[in-house]
Amino acid sequence: MSSERRFEYEKGPRLEDERETDESDSEAVGDDGSDDGPHRERHQLVVRPWKAGAVAGVGAFTVVFAVLYQLAGAMVAGGAFGGSQDRPSRWVMTGLITLGNHGVTIEHGGETIRGGFGYVRGLTSHVGALVPIAVLLAAGYLLVRYVRLETRREAGLAIGSLIGSYIILVTGLSTIARWTPPQALETTEEVQTVAAGTDLGTIVSVGTTAIVFVTIGAAVAALPQLVAARQ
Repeated sequence: MSSERRFEYEKGPRLEDERETDESDSEAVGDDGSDDGPHRERHQLVVRPWKAGAVAGVGAFTVVFAVLYQLAGAMVAGGAFGGSQDRPSRWVMTGLITLGNHGVTIEHGGETIRGGFGYVRGLTSHVGALVPIAVLLAAGYLLVRYVRLETRREAGLAIGSLIGSYIILVTGLSTIARWTPPQALETTEEVQTVAAGTDLGTIVSVGTTAIVFVTIGAAVAALPQLVAARQ
């Protein structure tokens, strides 16, 4: 007696479903093969704008001071500041170098140092002057790029607090970055101290440097968003 065997097969997905899946995958993948689909969002930090700006300003100052501290050590090793007993401490040198590379005038006995810079020969250099520029550009860019700033007011608060905190820290160096040469202490004449200017020009020089390069970095970061918004 013969029996009929019935075989059942699992049904695969319909062709229409496969087409819909392929189309959705193609939309999520860009023309260059990347995964930057229209629904992919950029990860940004949600924090108060003024706090983010203050942290960025302190971080920018720390990076600038650390790099110039290393540069001061290299200059000492190269004999740029004379003998071992005839130079300021490395911390004072770094403070003077930081201020000088922001355009602050360095004075010796109340008069602006000119020419060979006397005791602090090589105080400023082309390499050192680029350090604040590069750090401030990066600080402004990263602040706008990775912190969620939804309005112009929030952007202004973030950038303003960055610039303000940076100016306060840099100008604060002018009160502690002071050095009196040993020869001046051994004579009966008036002590000639090497220090940075503490007048309004110091704030203007540091503020101009910070405002210009932080704004440029922030503008570069915000440019893609502005172009996308107009499209």
